[in-house]
Amino acid sequence: MSMEMSKEVQGKTKSGLRYYILPMEGFQEKMAAVVVKAGANHIFWRDTEGKERTFPKGTAHFIEHKLFQQEWGDAFTRFTEQGASANAFTDGDKTVYYFTCRDGFAENLRLLLDFVQKPVFTPEDTEKEKSIIASEIAMYDDDPDWVAYYQLLNGMYRTHPVKNPVAGAKETVEEVKAETLRQAYAAYYTTENMSLVCAGDVFARQVQAMAEKVGRRATEWRAQFPEEPDGEIVEKYRERKMGLATPCFQIGFKLPAVAAEEQLQSRIAMNALLEILAGESSDFFRMAYEKGLLDEPPGGAYFCGEGYAFAALSGTGERPEETAELLGKALERLKREGISWADFERVRKKMLGRLLRKMDSVGGLCMGQVEWAAAADASAAEVLRQVKAMKKEDAEKMLQNRLTADTMVLSVVK
Repeated sequence: MSMEMSKEVQGKTKSGLRYYILPMEGFQEKMAAVVVKAGANHIFWRDTEGKERTFPKGTAHFIEHKLFQQEWGDAFTRFTEQGASANAFTDGDKTVYYFTCRDGFAENLRLLLDFVQKPVFTPEDTEKEKSIIASEIAMYDDDPDWVAYYQLLNGMYRTHPVKNPVAGAKETVEEVKAETLRQAYAAYYTTENMSLVCAGDVFARQVQAMAEKVGRRATEWRAQFPEEPDGEIVEKYRERKMGLATPCFQIGFKLPAVAAEEQLQSRIAMNALLEILAGESSDFFRMAYEKGLLDEPPGGAYFCGEGYAFAALSGTGERPEETAELLGKALERLKREGISWADFERVRKKMLGRLLRKMDSVGGLCMGQVEWAAAADASAAEVLRQVKAMKKEDAEKMLQNRLTADTMVLSVVK
């Protein structure tokens, strides 16, 4: 892909559906995704009369499971018959349906756009699905990394639903009825709340024409989020025993929520800061390695959405508490000394290289655009421009004003 992304086409249909079309001539793979900007966090709503409504935890994920089931049969099977591989996922802020194929792109895109608009929620099928989702929840409950992650969030957040597992719990899944799914679908799946992303050797005009056929759906319901105390955590340390040979851990920093228009810039700057603080070339990792605390740098990630923001570092090691203490000292030292120009430039170039490699893959570019569209209505070209234009002051501001050891939480699974 060109660094200028000159062939990128984006816009909005008359019905309010956003689209991002990323033509990649000469690539055999083609990919498309429908992004719904509503996920597991969207459980509290206010209707047109001001009445508050609460959906059971896991409702968005339940819809994802059921939407492939159509009156004429299973959409998964139809995709396979048409030479495509389809899947879907839900996280805190979005639900995504996607497929990849080499041939028959228009036929599969038509199917994707069709089934997400035609939910079929029957009482019988809703009840049958509960056991499937309960099995999925049990599988996640046995995953130490999953347990450590949500244990971390529950150490940070008192009220915000980001602390709730995406699939909900067995008891909350039992609360879901067919009418629950119908009401939640009507609230979540509005055209103003959706985006279409296509990448590969595709024809932009053909995609635009198909997108324009999507009918308008709207709601006057509005998502609500309980007020979360800024600068306060629930507990600094949480632990669970699962009989692991080597403990896994998550070290997190609860951060002030970020305004929607600032989220893209904050994601770029904070990811740079996490790389400077704890990446493979950081003083922290060098010392942790020399002390035998870590064999590889921790995985770092920054998450933000409506009413929340946090940074997390994950890893494995025999002495998680000593690792967290060392990280806290590294953070305080970085705050005192500031970020060096050499470290900033190294990380910025590294981020730019990663982004360009992602943009040279159909799947990488499409799923990257899914994230950027959901997080900030931003295009791949805009993300590239922001990374190229990032200044050291952006990371310094994050370091001095947002990241603090006072809101650090350690989650350990042994």
